[in-house]
Amino acid sequence: MINKFRSFTTLALVLVLFATSGCSAPKPAGLTDEQVTGLTENVLKALDANDFQSFTQDFSDQMNAAFSQGQFDTLRTMVQTASGKYISLDKPALTNNQGYAVYRFPAKYEQETVYVTVTFLVGGQKIEGFFLDSSNLRKIPK
Repeated sequence: MINKFRSFTTLALVLVLFATSGCSAPKPAGLTDEQVTGLTENVLKALDANDFQSFTQDFSDQMNAAFSQGQFDTLRTMVQTASGKYISLDKPALTNNQGYAVYRFPAKYEQETVYVTVTFLVGGQKIEGFFLDSSNLRKIPK
């Protein structure tokens, strides 16, 4: 009887540890949520203002090397056509994916809500990834 109780207690403890290990809070970038929001807002405002220099100022070296003025111009035209002008940014949801802190913001534009995803290395301070998604943006031919 005592052995069954010990086995049950051990099994219960293992299940509790297993269940709680997957529920830990996501790890953030090396910036506060306010700083991440500020950087993201600066990127969106720079895109709206057609300011490539400001748009890329907080990008990592790899992002800067991969994102050209031509790509910026194409992105700006797509966003302005599909979604209109940028208005405001709401609070982000944070998740982790393979060593990255992934922040997903709903952003209000004139014509729709655009979901803005920015990624940072966990503990990092430079933007490593930038993605925009909305129903109108998905309708634009590639």
